[in-house]
Amino acid sequence: MSLILAIIIGILILGFLVFVHEAAHFLTAKLFQVKVEEFGFGFPPRIWGRKYRETLYSINAIPAGGFVKLLGEEEKDQNDPRSFAAKDPWQRSAIIASGAIVNLILAALIFALFLGLGGFRAYFPKALSADQSLSISLPFGQEAKSVLIMAVDKGSPAQKSGIRPLDDVVSADDIKFDGVDDFQEFVSTNVGKPITLKVKNILDLSFRTVEVTPRVNPPEGEGALGVVLDPDFNKNVATIDYSSLGEKIFAGPAHSVNNLYFQGQAIGALVTQSFEEGTAEPVAENVAGPVGIVALLGFVVSETGVAILPIVQLIGVISLVLGVVNLLPIPAVDGGRLFFTLFEGVTRKKVNPNIERLIHTVGFAVLLVLFLVITVNDISKIFR
Repeated sequence: MSLILAIIIGILILGFLVFVHEAAHFLTAKLFQVKVEEFGFGFPPRIWGRKYRETLYSINAIPAGGFVKLLGEEEKDQNDPRSFAAKDPWQRSAIIASGAIVNLILAALIFALFLGLGGFRAYFPKALSADQSLSISLPFGQEAKSVLIMAVDKGSPAQKSGIRPLDDVVSADDIKFDGVDDFQEFVSTNVGKPITLKVKNILDLSFRTVEVTPRVNPPEGEGALGVVLDPDFNKNVATIDYSSLGEKIFAGPAHSVNNLYFQGQAIGALVTQSFEEGTAEPVAENVAGPVGIVALLGFVVSETGVAILPIVQLIGVISLVLGVVNLLPIPAVDGGRLFFTLFEGVTRKKVNPNIERLIHTVGFAVLLVLFLVITVNDISKIFR
């Protein structure tokens, strides 16, 4: 698959997630009978727009997200019953939070699909850089030991059975292993006997069951199966199994929480490294904006071809991040507006609209500068 086509697919995927987010705002506003004046993809200046019934649908020049413009959002038209400002704080909070909530629900559903098709096994990298590793502690699932096959000998039982390089042996005859040595001991005691392996390929994340019979007298330099195993994989990657019935039923939301824990630990480690080294490079190298996300999606599509699971996993992660970021009390984004609305609902006191508007304006300016800096950094990484 060409890189250009892969990037186009990446743009479509990111566009879909933004559309879902904004559609949730749109539908919730309609539910509470609020007039939607504009449904925009990206931020102005406007490239294209068309009005249908009472709403203008637009595509804008800055592809950093999207927006839904509601009647009365700027504290005008408060007397209009279809105005956003005329609704009570809890209805306004529901409209504001709906986009993020739908992104979180979508992420959980995507992870449930990803794990169900992938044998309920997931991987989290421990190595953040050549000299920085992470001690991962996750609240859900069981940490397992992978048995990674690095190479398969030509004409070996493994090759004939369909075992491929980068297959991870999940189990053999429903027995799980405590690393490479444990698996090799199992194979040596079962030579000449057919064994059933469940394997998950760490590149395309496919989950398969194969039957193979270890050789009694393998050629010199080869093992009974004819594979080369990686003894260091578990040092660099944490393998998590969702094994119990409860873990499988709630695998989607559990994996969402695990991803948040992992990302929090990773960000904390990178920030600590930046302070220790006196440079922002560790953080800058691991932060991506829309351009970086599209490039990453394009890379995954390009490297895995038609493999669906790596793409599904990445879509889930992006949807999760979109949901969480839009719930944080950051000025100018949903979370910042939600903070002021909830404050009004709890205290029954409204923040001065001019002060709130100023905070959001300054916040938007800061976010725009960050967006430009991150975009330049993303583009520079593409051409390195």
